[in-house]
Amino acid sequence: MNITKDIINDLIPLYTANECCADTRRLVEEYLQQHPSEAEELRRIMSTPIPSAALPAKSQEETRAFRETRRRIRRRAWLMGFAIFFSLAPLSISNTNGTVWWCLRDSPGTALIYAAVAVVFWTLYAANRKRSSSL
Repeated sequence: MNITKDIINDLIPLYTANECCADTRRLVEEYLQQHPSEAEELRRIMSTPIPSAALPAKSQEETRAFRETRRRIRRRAWLMGFAIFFSLAPLSISNTNGTVWWCLRDSPGTALIYAAVAVVFWTLYAANRKRSSSL
């Protein structure tokens, strides 16, 4: 089989990243020994420094907007999780040594505190959702 420049060009990224097997590496090296001009071009390409990629202003603004959106969604999820937990906590039931304990019946003060905390979290969740939808 005749190894052409196109085949070597397809293998060069694998060769430079050291992601190819030993046989492929040997094939590329033999080809480069037989074709010194292409070997010199490869050395020139590999020695060229890659400039640091500074994000353009638009991309930085998009990144900031993405992070802000992700933060708001995460906050909303946490608020909803706590609101659901504290809404269901007064309905909790426990069975210890054959004795059934129901928070709402056996500890109405605690159940009332849970309900009050749930109202606070639901209010925060609603305010957060309203603020996010107005943006």
